[in-house]
Amino acid sequence: MVVHRIELCIAMVRMAIEFVMSVAETVVTVQERNTEPLGSLHRTSTPLPFSGFLP
Repeated sequence: MVVHRIELCIAMVRMAIEFVMSVAETVVTVQERNTEPLGSLHRTSTPLPFSGFLP
């Protein structure tokens, strides 16, 4: 009985991992489709250059 529960738990963990991986792949695919080239971004202000940490 304990071995059966452990096998069931392992199967459920595998299914959860596969689900998370498929969702992550889908998110990456959607982000790649929706990204705009840098030249077409409309910015309201020019970003300031990074000058390091202030003392």
